[in-house]
Amino acid sequence: MEAEAYCLNTYATASKLVAGGKIGAEASLNKIFWSEMDLKMHETGLALLGHRAELMPEAPAAGDVGTWLDGFLFSLAGPIYAGTNEIQRNVIAERVLGMPRK
Repeated sequence: MEAEAYCLNTYATASKLVAGGKIGAEASLNKIFWSEMDLKMHETGLALLGHRAELMPEAPAAGDVGTWLDGFLFSLAGPIYAGTNEIQRNVIAERVLGMPRK
């Protein structure tokens, strides 16, 4: 479901840009969708790989594990960099939904 939300939001943003619009506060939605989906995707990949996921790709027992561990470690930063997701949620509440500040 998160992937579909991310996809639809990306299409909406691209359509707005093609029509001559500019990216506004709704870009915060895209950042949250992407960073949380990326983290869940890597967690799922590591769960499927089991203990091999903890190995570096060049380790003899790694097999075809690839760079999932590196991807997972980088995905942990996603909800933090480019404005934490909590700050992005505040932007969405105030600027997209028009909710008052506390």
